[in-house]
This record gives sequence, C-alpha cells and structure tokens, in this order.
Amino acid sequence: MTDNQWHLQERLQKYPGYRSEHATIFANRQVVDFDPEGGISDPVGIAYAIRCKYYAGEKVPDQVAKLLQDEQASNLQALVFGIWDADMSQGGSEVVIEALVAAKDQLTSLQALFIGDIHSEESEISWIVQSNISPILEAYPNLEILQVRGGERLAVSPFVGHEQLKALIVETGGLSSATINQICALNLPKLQHLELWLGSDWYGGDSAIADLNPILVAQKFPNLVYLGLRNSQYTDDIAEGVVRSPLLNKIRILDLSMGTLSDAGAELLLKNPVVQQLDILNLSENYLSEEIITFVEAQQANFHVQVMINGQRIVDEDDDERYCAVAE
Repeated sequence: MTDNQWHLQERLQKYPGYRSEHATIFANRQVVDFDPEGGISDPVGIAYAIRCKYYAGEKVPDQVAKLLQDEQASNLQALVFGIWDADMSQGGSEVVIEALVAAKDQLTSLQALFIGDIHSEESEISWIVQSNISPILEAYPNLEILQVRGGERLAVSPFVGHEQLKALIVETGGLSSATINQICALNLPKLQHLELWLGSDWYGGDSAIADLNPILVAQKFPNLVYLGLRNSQYTDDIAEGVVRSPLLNKIRILDLSMGTLSDAGAELLLKNPVVQQLDILNLSENYLSEEIITFVEAQQANFHVQVMINGQRIVDEDDDERYCAVAE
C-alpha cells in the first residue's frame, strides 16, 4: 500500500470523536483552532478549526468573515467546523453550509472539510443536526475530502456529481437508509475512501444489508481503496455480503470496526483467501472471543493481511445483545 493509493491512516486509530476529545489530526494535518490575532501561518500543513463560543456571542458567519480577512485565506486547504449552536439538537448545520457557499470565491484552494468536530461533552453524536450537504459539493469542485458527523437531517440531495472527491466520511449514531440511498446516487468517479458509520435503529439507523447492495454488488464506487462500514448493528450480515462482493478484489483496506461482529462473521472473513490478500482488515471494537483473538495473534505472521482486533467488547449478560459502539 502506497501513500498515493490511500493516505488517511488517521482513520485506523482509536478515534477520539465520541470520547470527549476534538480531532487532533484531519486530512493528515494537525488541527489548530483559528485565532484571528495569530492568523493563518500554514495554509497547507494545518487544518484550521472554527468553534463558536456562544457564551461569548460568537456566530459562524462572523468567524468565517474573520478567516476570510486573512491574506492567506485563498491558500487554505483544510477547514474544520466544531460546535455552531448553543443547542446542537435544535440548530442545524445550514448556518455552516451557507457561510461556506458564500465564501466559495475566496476559499479557492479548499481541499478538505470536516463539518461537526463536536465531542460528546458538547453534544452526543445523535443530537447533532446536519442538513443537505449537496451545496458544498457544488460550491467546491476541487474538494477531495468531506467528513461530517451527525446523521439527523443529513441529506445529499438533489443529485449531484463531483469529479474530484476522493474521501467521503459520514459518522453517525444512526444513518438512515434514505441517506445511504442518496449517497449511492452520487457520481463520484475518483472516490477511494468511503466510510459510513451505520449506527443503531434507535437513533435513525434503519438500514439493512440490502441498502448496501449498490456498494457491494453493483460496485457503484469501483475505485475504492478503503471501504469502512463501521459502527453497525448488523456487522455479521456485512461480513457475509463482503465475502461475496466483487469489490473485495479491488479494495486494500476493509474496516468493519466498532460494530457487532461475532466469531461466525470473523471466521467468514479470516478464512476467505481474497480477504487474506488485503493490506488491512480492521475488526477492532467488536465482539470477538478470546479464541478468535488468540487465533489471529498466533497466525498473524502467516497472514498477508494485517488484522486489527484491539478493544473487543463483551456481550451484556442481562440482555444477551450486541450493540454498535456509538449510538446516542
């Protein structure tokens, strides 16, 4: 695996987003809060974050306006937006979308955008209200990485295509089947990294394996290097779908972490010769037994694929149920 094939190694780390921490790395860049007094010192190597402090009366349009006053604004490549409303369960991300669309003629070098770097002490992931993100794709034709957190009211309609997008990351505690269908309707010919946190049906994650058929069966995104179907309530079904998918012959990284994978699903993957030829198989934070963990550790030297199995969880004895890692 080479850097030009897939370079978002940060996505394989134990993710801070739902652990009361802001992102420290985004799009291979250090994340630094934007300070108008300090300005933009490194428009290429730093991802500048805008986080509104509502007790101080800050608002997104005002913060973006200050950013645009910097002489380096037109060279800025990566932006991160944190909290944008005092009550995240009420105020949607339209305010961020509108400010960015209005700034499109100034932010002409923007390549990477993260809307929703909001940790659990600021708002639970399923309380974050998003909006239609299609205007961003239309306004920024050179965007390469788009990441959003929060599935409530998230939409990507009407239909749009984007010629340059290489990575689409959607983190939710519940991603609706309707939104998955909208994502699968996008024309993204250069997409290499697709990452969906599917979540719980308690929080809007009403999808099933059939909703992933455009990805797994029809190969809607044939140039994927990384496929992440993470944080799912039906990870065993995904494992079964993946081993039957022709896409398995093309991707290099399969990420089924943070879900409900059992030993049965893991065995389907680990015994599959095509899976064995991947570069990375991420099964972290699922429900694998000590037997499977011991087997992987003993056989890792014989595998071509690097199998990640850290952070396994234990089935709740009270209800004998498995849950995705991130829901509320």
